[in-house]
Amino acid sequence: MFTLLILADDLTGALDTGVQFAKKGRATRVLLSPAFLAGQAENTAGSVAVLVINTDTRHCSPGDAGKIITACLEQYRDVPYVYKKTDSTLRGHIGAELEALMRARDISQLPFVPAYPGLGRTTAGGHQLLRGVPIDRTDMAADALNPIRHSFIPDIIGEESDTPVRLVPAKGAATNSGSSKGEMLVYDGGTAGELRDIAGSLKKQGLLSVTAGCAGFAEFLMEEIPFPARPAQAKIDNDAIPMLPILILSGSRHPVSLDQVRTALAGGLPGIAVDGEKLRRREWFNGEEAAALEDDCAEALKRQGVCILGTAVALGQIAGGADAAGTAGVAGLLGKLLEKILTKTGPLHLVVFGGDTLLGIMKILKFDYIIPIKEIRPGIVLARAEGRGGSSFIVTKSGAFGGPGMIETIRGELRLMCRAFLEE
Repeated sequence: MFTLLILADDLTGALDTGVQFAKKGRATRVLLSPAFLAGQAENTAGSVAVLVINTDTRHCSPGDAGKIITACLEQYRDVPYVYKKTDSTLRGHIGAELEALMRARDISQLPFVPAYPGLGRTTAGGHQLLRGVPIDRTDMAADALNPIRHSFIPDIIGEESDTPVRLVPAKGAATNSGSSKGEMLVYDGGTAGELRDIAGSLKKQGLLSVTAGCAGFAEFLMEEIPFPARPAQAKIDNDAIPMLPILILSGSRHPVSLDQVRTALAGGLPGIAVDGEKLRRREWFNGEEAAALEDDCAEALKRQGVCILGTAVALGQIAGGADAAGTAGVAGLLGKLLEKILTKTGPLHLVVFGGDTLLGIMKILKFDYIIPIKEIRPGIVLARAEGRGGSSFIVTKSGAFGGPGMIETIRGELRLMCRAFLEE
């Protein structure tokens, strides 16, 4: 049986958390959805220390999110450690999922540590901040699918749960209040050192078996959970990564990703945009316009070795409102277009922005699971997708992560790894 079960509400979040354990040598596997449990989990029980499940619950109803969390935990009721990964800007069904976690594991106290200082997400006085600004006063307030209305975490939890919430200072200890409903313990955290101290304190208090937070705290769980000596993560050396063209796929509408794409296009990288409304039409994929777009993408990859492909919204050609309905589905349909492009290009290195886009691509290409390998930068993950569709190296990024030059940074890192392969 696995030592640690991680439940994440989107796929990029599953990877940026799982990689915290993989990079320290713990064999880690990320399943694309709970539907893959029956087919994959039994095959990994003896070879994996950390199982990460993408519950894909960020865009469903609170009730459905809670039911999915409960079902996953019922499947693995004997796993000694559980971590509920939440978004670092608290998008999604925070209250419903944390409450379901407490009920399923029958615990009276749930430590919740949402800070990720390495990416500018900190918690102070129970408020979640992004580079010092309350998250409800940032671009997250206008998120197309999960707008943030509060920065005070008890208010965010209280939208979907009536479980009591208690604030704990970063250097504080959680004594049991004796509440009949139990309680969620929201920890302040502003530095890596504080998160490390919280992890150590939770271990001493016997509160480490069921916890919640984002990828930032997961790194310090790694130091406190008593993993057995085996299994260990298979090492992926640079000489395993071949020189291939790089296709960057973006379905993300987040302002951070939009800025990254604009910066790359302004720097001379070729970009090809597709109208999201056309992606929804099945007949469009077999038409002349789609064929021409595929040819243009293949030609750009052949000529320059890199190309950005995305929805017209993700490439900044039209405003988000024109393509707001069904955004998640449109992002996923980029995978169907990619499948046809691959018939003209052969294997590619894929760089994917956004969890919905990544999940759609993985399903279309018939991958069953993903093995995280290393962090290129905080929140930017190099991984290998595996399954019926074969094997492929990918780089994944949540829409909200990274600076303006992130595309060139990722491209440079891949070039270095490929160059090492060529020089062997």
